[in-house]
Amino acid sequence: MREKRVSKRDNLFVASRFVLPEHREMYTRMKSEERRYVPPERDEEQQAILSGRVWEAWQARREIMLIYYDGERARKLTGSISHVDPSLGKMKLQAEGRTIWIRFSSLLEVEEDRSG
Repeated sequence: MREKRVSKRDNLFVASRFVLPEHREMYTRMKSEERRYVPPERDEEQQAILSGRVWEAWQARREIMLIYYDGERARKLTGSISHVDPSLGKMKLQAEGRTIWIRFSSLLEVEEDRSG
């Protein structure tokens, strides 16, 4: 009976027969962390610019397009802001038939929606 060949490039630990399960788990966890999205750091000036765009869109009742980090990856939403809470650093966005609270600190980009 022939064994199935596994390339080392595909999975290092499948090719080895003497790997402890803990080491295999650690290796897969390390690989998943390498692929994880890390949002860019924003300085105070950049954060103030994004907050200003949100404030202007909220006052003018315009729809905006947001790109924000949700803890896993960057997400893009288009909607209208129904509430801004500066003390908590959050805003309520009405988008795609649902209400979403988004923290100002998770904003990556804010633009006026020009599609409509």
